[in-house]
Amino acid sequence: MRNDRRLLWGVGAFLVIGAALVGGALAGCSSCAGGGTWSSGLDFIGASPEAVSVMEKNSGNEAAQAAEESYVITARELFEDQKDEPKRVMAYVGVPGDASYIGGSIHLPLEQVFNQDGTLKSPAEIAGLFGAAGISEGDPLVIYGDSFVNGYDTFAFWIMKYLGHQNVALLEGTRGGREAAGLKFVATPTPKAAETYTIDPDLNLLATADQLAGAQLVDARSPAEYVGGHLEGAINIDYSKVMDASGLASPQALSQTFSGLDKNQPVVVYSSKGGQASIVWYALYTQGYQASLYILDNQS
Repeated sequence: MRNDRRLLWGVGAFLVIGAALVGGALAGCSSCAGGGTWSSGLDFIGASPEAVSVMEKNSGNEAAQAAEESYVITARELFEDQKDEPKRVMAYVGVPGDASYIGGSIHLPLEQVFNQDGTLKSPAEIAGLFGAAGISEGDPLVIYGDSFVNGYDTFAFWIMKYLGHQNVALLEGTRGGREAAGLKFVATPTPKAAETYTIDPDLNLLATADQLAGAQLVDARSPAEYVGGHLEGAINIDYSKVMDASGLASPQALSQTFSGLDKNQPVVVYSSKGGQASIVWYALYTQGYQASLYILDNQS
C-alpha cells in the first residue's frame, strides 16, 4: 500500500460505495442523486449533448502538454512505438463503432467495473477482469477512447491508478490526428493472452463519506446541476472547463480554474457519475494536487 497517501487519509479498508453511505453524504442535496452505474455514451458522465458539442467545437484549439510527460503520449510517439516491436499495450475504453480500435489494441472492459446496483467492484475483482483482458500490473499501458470529453479515458486512468498501475498514459488528440500520425483503425480488438494482475491499490484515490468534511469539495457537474443541489461546502468546477476533445487545457488555464483551491490540502471531486468527476480529477492529479474521487450513487 502507499504510505504517503495513507498519511493524508489514514489507514482504511476498501470502500464499496453503497446506498446508505451516499444517503448520509447527500443530506440537504435534493438533486445530487445520480449514479455510479456504467452506461454507454453520454449517460456515463451525465453530460448533455449540447455540452459535449460546445467542447468538440473547441477541439481545434491548441492543447497543452500535461504537467507530467508520463501521463500522456502523442499519436506520433505511439505510432513509433508500434512500428517494429511494440513496447506498450494499447487499450480501448470507449463505446465501439464501425472501426474504433487502433490495430493491435485490446478492449478494456470498463463497463464491467460496476456491480448492477451501481457500486464499484473490489480492486481484486477489477484486477481479475483486466487480467483476463490481457493486462498485467507491469505493462506500459496506453488508454484511449473516442474523445476526452466523454470521460471514459480519464475514468479508466483513475481506475488504473486506483489499482496501483504505475506505467499508464492517455493518448492525446482526436481520431483525425491519430490517423494523420499513421495509426490504423480496425473493427475488432486484438485478443491477448490472459495475465495475472497483481494489485497494489491506492485506496485513498476513492474518498469515503467521512473524508468529505475535512477536504476541499469540488462538484464537477454543470453549473445548472450544481445550482440545483450540491454537497455542503462544495465549489463548482465544470468538467467542460478543464479539457477539450484533444486533451487538457493549458497550464495557465488550469491554474486559473483551480485558483480557489489550496494545493497543500486534499481535494475530493464528485459527480453524479464517475466520468465527469474523473475529468476534473485527472486535471488536478496531473497538476500535483492531492485529489480523490467520490462517486454519487443512484440507489439512495
